[in-house]
Amino acid sequence: MLSLKIDMRALTKIMEIPKKIINAHGLMNDIGQYMVSSTQRKINSGIEPINAPLTRAWKKGGGLTLRDTNKLASSIAHKADSQQVIIGTNAVQGRIQQLGGTVKPKSAKKLYIPAGWKTRQVMRKFGMTPGKCIEGMKNAGYSIWRSKTGKALMAALKGAKGKKGEAFVLFVLKDSIEIPARRYLDIDTADKEIITEKTRNWILKEA
Repeated sequence: MLSLKIDMRALTKIMEIPKKIINAHGLMNDIGQYMVSSTQRKINSGIEPINAPLTRAWKKGGGLTLRDTNKLASSIAHKADSQQVIIGTNAVQGRIQQLGGTVKPKSAKKLYIPAGWKTRQVMRKFGMTPGKCIEGMKNAGYSIWRSKTGKALMAALKGAKGKKGEAFVLFVLKDSIEIPARRYLDIDTADKEIITEKTRNWILKEA
C-alpha cells in the first residue's frame, strides 16, 4: 500500500480551525473523494517523464505514462476518519511508479522487455507474461531463438514446408531497467486551493 495522508494538523497551518470543532469526518471524506478524482485525472492526462523509446514502440501511438492497463488509476482509493484522510493504492506497481527505482529479474537470468507493437499483439493472443507467450507461440508453430548478439529474442512463424516466415524481434533482453519517478500521488497548487476552499466552507458551516 502506497499512500499520502492529509490530517487536521496540516490544515491548521493553512487556516485557523476552532478548537470546538473535533469531528471532521465529513470534511475528510469530501477531501478524500476529491483527491481520488484529482489523482485519476493526473494519471489519465499522462505524467512526465514520457515513456522510454522501447515502451513507446510497444504501445500503439506511443501511449500515456501509467496508462497501459488502467489498473493503477482504478486502484486509487481513500479512507477517512474524524481527523485524517489517506489516499493511496494497493496496486503492485504503485510504489515503483511513484518513487522510481531499478527493476531486476527475480528468477530468470534476464528481463524480457516487449520489443514493439507486434509483440503486444502476440502477447494478447498467446499470454500476457513472456513465459506464457513464448509457450503459446511455440505450440502455434512459431520458432523462437536468441539473436546473434544474445540481446534479443527473435520469432518467426513456420511455413507449411517448415520454412520460417519473416522474423521479428519479440523481446529485448536486459539485466535491469530504470523506472523514473512519476509522482501521481501528490498535492499540487490547484489541489491546495480546492482543499483550502473546502475547509473554509466547512468551518463556516460547522462553527
